[in-house]
Amino acid sequence: MRVEIPGRLSSEHPDSTIAAALFDFDETIIDLEAEHVAASTALCRERGADFERLPESIRRASGTRIIDELRLIREHFGWRDSDDALLARRQQLFDEICRTAALEPMPGVREVVRALRERGIPLAITTSAVREAIETILTRIGLRDAFTLIVDGGDVRHGKPDPECYLVTARRLGAAPADCVVFEDAAVGVLAAKRAGMFCVAVRNPNAQTLQDLSAADVIVDSFRSLLR
Repeated sequence: MRVEIPGRLSSEHPDSTIAAALFDFDETIIDLEAEHVAASTALCRERGADFERLPESIRRASGTRIIDELRLIREHFGWRDSDDALLARRQQLFDEICRTAALEPMPGVREVVRALRERGIPLAITTSAVREAIETILTRIGLRDAFTLIVDGGDVRHGKPDPECYLVTARRLGAAPADCVVFEDAAVGVLAAKRAGMFCVAVRNPNAQTLQDLSAADVIVDSFRSLLR
């Protein structure tokens, strides 16, 4: 089985150079939207607030760093907790929820990861999520060893759509941005990848709460399975 990426890695472009493949995590590698909503809902409930009373722009945000989401929630409800305290507690709740959840990667992810590794292409995770949770979940679904690098929300000052996270990943891998391929599911992630000068494959999440505008991507597919030949 092989991977074909129209315009970049296919029978028409067999010698195309890909220095690295960079994957977003949440809703790209694995759908964790329900678990994230549950964690934020529980955090609000503990503080006597109602998550559903937040503006839709906060409740349905996709691709933003958790710390940035929490700052917006804190500002809306007038909480006095520190950023670090809120992030730590929210992460505890998320970890507890994931511990008993049935977690499976998105359709076709295992096969695409395997095919890219067989070509000798280094793989990295570039995400707004928290590293410890990523490590745990990747290990649980049997994909941790496939990735040589993880860049999370704590490694950058600016979240997506700023390109910083993708530029940091490329630099740490020693790869030129133009030679990197990015897999994303969210509008802000696609914009970040393109602003970093990278080739972007947008993979739609059929369960996304908010319809994402992926038009800036070089290629849009409905599933990783669409890339397998």
